[in-house]
Amino acid sequence: MGDLVIFVMNVIMLTYGQTRTTKDLILFKFIIAYKVIQYQKRYNLTPRAAWLEFSGLKGFKDLMQDHYKNKEDREILLRKILGGATVDGYSGNIQDARINFYKNHIRKIIAEFPKLKIYTPAEYKEYLEIEK
Repeated sequence: MGDLVIFVMNVIMLTYGQTRTTKDLILFKFIIAYKVIQYQKRYNLTPRAAWLEFSGLKGFKDLMQDHYKNKEDREILLRKILGGATVDGYSGNIQDARINFYKNHIRKIIAEFPKLKIYTPAEYKEYLEIEK
C-alpha cells in the first residue's frame, strides 16, 4: 500500500507542481476513504478501528508528510500523529492525535464518498460479467 500512495503522490507532484491543489486534496481524501473502507470491510472493523489500523502502515508517514507539507508547524504535527498516545500531566487525560484526527477529519472524508464500493476480486469479476 505504501508504494501505491508514494507513486500516486509523486504523479500528483509531477503533474500539478509542488503546490497543493484541489485535485491533490480530493485524491488525498479518496485514498484515505478507500483504504479505511477497505480495511473496514476486509477485517470487519469499525471505521475508527480501520483508521487506526491504516495509520500503522509504513506508507502512512509519507501520506501525512504530504498532507502537512504547507503547515508552519508540520514537524510538531507529524510527531504527534505518528507517535503514540500521551497522557496530559495536568488533567491525566489520554491525548492521541490519530483519534482526534479521525474525529475531526476522517469521519467527514468518509461521508464525502458514500457510494464508494470496495470489491473483492470475486465480486469485481461478477460485476464485470453483469456489465457485459
